[in-house]
Amino acid sequence: MSVHFLTELDNSFSGRLYVKIGRSKALKRRIADLQTGNRRTIALMGEIRTSSIKEDKEIERDLHDRFSDKSDTREWYFLSIEDVITGLKQYSATAYITVGNDAFEIVSYDRDAVPEFASPWLWGDVDVYEFCPNCGWACGWTYSENFGGDLCLECGASEHDYDTSNPD
Repeated sequence: MSVHFLTELDNSFSGRLYVKIGRSKALKRRIADLQTGNRRTIALMGEIRTSSIKEDKEIERDLHDRFSDKSDTREWYFLSIEDVITGLKQYSATAYITVGNDAFEIVSYDRDAVPEFASPWLWGDVDVYEFCPNCGWACGWTYSENFGGDLCLECGASEHDYDTSNPD
């Protein structure tokens, strides 16, 4: 079960996206149902995983209320990327963004030689301390003294994994 943010990929309204905030027990099937008859590609932006239908309804209602001033029709809203991130971060322990293929691509290094990764998100930049670039978890990476660096407590991904898996 989850509450999700879906968008139509080929829409753009001055920085705002046409986003559906809904809930589903079977998210892949729900996306396929919405895609039927829609000429635009439906894409998952993020989801909040839940444990019950009651929790689904509460979170969905809360998000609908939060964005009521940006409502279009029923569960569709005109939202900015920041709105979606804010909605996901509100439920960070169980929220995930959808990550792309180049999650661990290093685009530069800061002045302390710490790698800066490409954003794993199609819609813009997010920091690894906000969202894990590997699994998309909204608690992001955390520094662990025992580990000796930053890592995701959900999936265990870290910059050390990237360094060992890509010996350039």
